Amino acid sequence: MKKFILLAVAMISLSVMAQDVVQQPFSVRYIDESKLYMQYVVAQQYNQLQTKLHTDFQAAEKKKRDQIETFYNQIVKKNKNGQYKSQKALEADQTKLEQMQQSAQKEMEAMQKQMEQQLNQEAQKLANEIDLFLADYAVRNGYDAILRKEASMFINPKWDVTDEVAEGLNARYNAAHAPEAKGAPEVDSHPTNSNDTTSTAK
Repeated sequence: MKKFILLAVAMISLSVMAQDVVQQPFSVRYIDESKLYMQYVVAQQYNQLQTKLHTDFQAAEKKKRDQIETFYNQIVKKNKNGQYKSQKALEADQTKLEQMQQSAQKEMEAMQKQMEQQLNQEAQKLANEIDLFLADYAVRNGYDAILRKEASMFINPKWDVTDEVAEGLNARYNAAHAPEAKGAPEVDSHPTNSNDTTSTAK
């Protein structure tokens, strides 16, 4: 009888706990990351930097290629016109051409490595800024999770907070970079969702 009573009490406790878990609201929102990157000024700056570095790299690569091609054509022309007084003089220019090619390859590889490192650092910095803001934004608005749209099959559009997050990120950036930012009153860069609705986990 005693065992039966203890078992009954345990079952009732588990039932109450299960009901409590089911009844607790679970609030979820999501962001469209590609849309956020189009709206956030720092992400726009990153895209501009990426374009500039790639353009600079292509220009430097073309300059090296043109220099090598010009020298190569000079060798061909001089050899065709019999301007080399000896085989040794021809071989000296050919050696110089090879050295130019090797030097250009090393310089371009170094430039590419530096470019990739800079872009990786800026991309990581950007991602960290967004993640930190989202964590704070979620706490301020009482959200249990903020998902990425790209990582899900379907999310109801009413849970989209991309615009609010972009607005908050840009407000924080503008406040930090305004000329009168020093000594100016702090701007609330963490907007609270005025139309908050919670979704209940089932």
